[in-house]
Amino acid sequence: MIENNNLLIKIDEWRTELGNSEKHIHFAFLENFIEFEKFLTISFLNYALGEEGKDEYKPTRRIEFSDKEHFEGLLKCDKKYIDYIKKIQEVKRFIFHEDSCPFNKVFSSAEFMSHFKQMQVIRNYITHQSEESKNQYIKKVLEPNGIPTFIKVDTFLKRINRQQSVSNYSIYIESLKFHSEVICNPI
Repeated sequence: MIENNNLLIKIDEWRTELGNSEKHIHFAFLENFIEFEKFLTISFLNYALGEEGKDEYKPTRRIEFSDKEHFEGLLKCDKKYIDYIKKIQEVKRFIFHEDSCPFNKVFSSAEFMSHFKQMQVIRNYITHQSEESKNQYIKKVLEPNGIPTFIKVDTFLKRINRQQSVSNYSIYIESLKFHSEVICNPI
């Protein structure tokens, strides 16, 4: 069964930790985002192999795979690594019928995609700390959020979003939670 329990547990663990101090908010963000990416990968694989989501939801597949090796072999082609996030967006329409694809509601949401792309940029900046990742962070995260100059990731994540009256961190985490639920049960 497709479940988002690991993601929800990770979010709750960090909520408790951050309740004491927001000192490590960038670690919390990074761990939660990575857990969401793992959730996407696992749910894509499991749905493609015919497993059910919550409440017995099961997308109609256009193609059946005999096992995980068969599925991953098709996605890998001649590469050693599968970029599942990219592959989900590229091949979901070939694997699932359009009206039952659990990823359509998520990846067709402009709000989610905006948040998701910003989260990817933040993740890249936290993990790489390169000049290029810093420039992308400024251009694709800070500037669209009305911040014209560089501020640390911790400061950005703690900052209260004027439109939603909660921190940027909370906006991102709630988006991950909500959209993981959509993937588990898109009906």
